[in-house]
Amino acid sequence: MQGVQTPPPRAKRGVLRALLLIGMGLMIPCYLFTVGNVALSPWPLYERNRLALAILTPLCLALLLLLHRAAKAPCFERHERAVLLGFAAFYFAAQMISAFALRFTPMTDLEQCVSAARRLLAADQPSLSERSLIYLGRNPHNMGIIYLFCAIFRAADLLGADQLLCAALVCSLLFTAGLLCAARLCRRLGGAQAQARALLLFATCLPFLYCTSELYTDVFSLAFSPMILLAYFKARDAESLPARAGYALLFALSTFFGAQLRFTTVIAAIACLIAALFEKRVKLTAILAVPLALCFALGGAAIQAENEKHLGAENIRNNKLPVLHFVLMGLPVQSDEGYGQYGDGGWLIFTTSFDSPQARDAALRQKFIDRAYTLAHHPDMLLSSLSRKNLSTFGRGTFELNEIFEADEHEPNNALKQIVFAQGRWNRAYTHLATALFLAQMLLACMACAQAVHRRDTSAAPLFLTLLGAFLFLCIWETRARYFFQFMMVLLCAGAMFAPKRAD
Repeated sequence: MQGVQTPPPRAKRGVLRALLLIGMGLMIPCYLFTVGNVALSPWPLYERNRLALAILTPLCLALLLLLHRAAKAPCFERHERAVLLGFAAFYFAAQMISAFALRFTPMTDLEQCVSAARRLLAADQPSLSERSLIYLGRNPHNMGIIYLFCAIFRAADLLGADQLLCAALVCSLLFTAGLLCAARLCRRLGGAQAQARALLLFATCLPFLYCTSELYTDVFSLAFSPMILLAYFKARDAESLPARAGYALLFALSTFFGAQLRFTTVIAAIACLIAALFEKRVKLTAILAVPLALCFALGGAAIQAENEKHLGAENIRNNKLPVLHFVLMGLPVQSDEGYGQYGDGGWLIFTTSFDSPQARDAALRQKFIDRAYTLAHHPDMLLSSLSRKNLSTFGRGTFELNEIFEADEHEPNNALKQIVFAQGRWNRAYTHLATALFLAQMLLACMACAQAVHRRDTSAAPLFLTLLGAFLFLCIWETRARYFFQFMMVLLCAGAMFAPKRAD
């Protein structure tokens, strides 16, 4: 049942509420810039048919608005639970079929993680190879998904099942949980029609049909942002202190476990805390913040100890790639330095070329100062850098989820591979359709945000602040199209908040 909404305090009408509305509104120019940049940018990162995007994007936006009207059908409200469970069952079935159709040999980072997990599970040699020690010493943040793989693979071995298919099964179950949380979140914010709008919008995100075949952190972390947001609203509207504390614990656990898979999950939690503070909900902020801090302090210490057990404390201390490495990778100055992606500009070679962490960190700090000075004094370079990075992040509605499939170099041999694989007969048409739908989904979220700002309605502020935070973070960090995918459920939930009339 939808929780009882507590009346907003009077202070909400003051300066803090105005600042919250401004913060929400900042999302609009960010995503409008993105739509224009993807459609018009001269940078050739992706093979884009601009005419196709110019024609398809308005048509896709019209389709989304038609789906909004279709959500008013009485059947959605009359058979609310059946519709919700039907959508969940459909996606689970579609994703499992896709997992069978798109079976592949793990490559790149996923291969490193799968190999490490299997090595840790080996009864005769439960230790990591030298290759894994080097990779994970540089990237210990990937130990989270390795521990998850260990649990899944152990269960698969006990059942005599295929390890990767079991991983796809768990990933699909997580996706289904995220879908249900997202739907109930929209139900809580906008009623049954908003929930119906969200479900119909989910159907327009084509990568959802096969994404759980990818098995990497981008997809495993997808469900956690809706979980965090729903737990926040449940805690906010709880009528008793024990209930509020229970939801606060769920909020903290969802954030912590999501962060072990992809640290950017914390953006949703930060957005919730900001909204609570600006709405003068001091007690709520404290109730949410305390278990969150405890989870990261205690759980983080346990994870760190486990990482050091497998990787070695000295290995992590000397070889872990520092924050500035990823920031500098994400700040290309010249066009020949790439698009802010991994491998652009030779930053890995540079960062790993020093004899000591102290020398490395000093060199990176100086590089950052020089680069920041250059961009600050050359606005044209800054705009060019942001444009290239923006295209890298938002330029493909497929989110490059097929890059692991492509790397396996399989010849397409079924209809789904013909669509998803880059060498497939219908991949180009699919890519343009998926990208146009993605642009339309961003435009719809902008319309919803503009409507909320116009009505001075901050009820859905955490959704819009999460999208703003994701955009700003990916402006300064190393980026790729798949890095935004974990926020797609939030984007679609935000779009579902658009309605011609106020919800009853």
